[in-house]
Amino acid sequence: MDNPLGDKLGIPRSPLDGILIKGVFGAADGPGVTVSEQRGGALLDLSVGTSVDEMRRIVAARFSVALPIQCGETTTGDDHRALWLGPGHWLIKTAPQPNLEHEWSEAAPDAAVNDVTHGRIVLRITGPRARDTLSKGCPLDLHPSVFPANACAQSLLGKIGVVVDCQNPDDFEIIAGRAYARSLWAWITGAAAEYGYKVE
Repeated sequence: MDNPLGDKLGIPRSPLDGILIKGVFGAADGPGVTVSEQRGGALLDLSVGTSVDEMRRIVAARFSVALPIQCGETTTGDDHRALWLGPGHWLIKTAPQPNLEHEWSEAAPDAAVNDVTHGRIVLRITGPRARDTLSKGCPLDLHPSVFPANACAQSLLGKIGVVVDCQNPDDFEIIAGRAYARSLWAWITGAAAEYGYKVE
């Protein structure tokens, strides 16, 4: 949970304040799933209408990450993880820093760059029953042979628009609009209760 002084220190409070309680819940033989809120990172929405190759060259040279060009692909480099959201459209996960949006806009002036960090929530879902939990409300085929580690996709989870990022075989990050945080939390914990879940 957040530091209660967060607002006074200028740190945005978590929309899950008051409902994210550490512990083990659900089925007694669990936990089959571990759920946590991921904080402390930054999210950039990057898009370009033309010259994808030029954008990839600029980003690789300036930020040491190769922007993915295949549907559902992710790439990593230094402190960045890039998720393919569509042709010429990426979500960049990176470390927070002053003037982050300005730095990227300066490097790629022809691109649309938006810092969406404070408008999103990132939940991490791990464990041997993580895929089973997500499959209850996600239309994607999440079988490991179809959706392996380092795959990503925009989809729905419990009727909420999300980005699903599979970082390891049983390790997912779910990114959604901040306004849906509590609904998403309720859906995930409800779906995981059958397997037992741990909140960290």
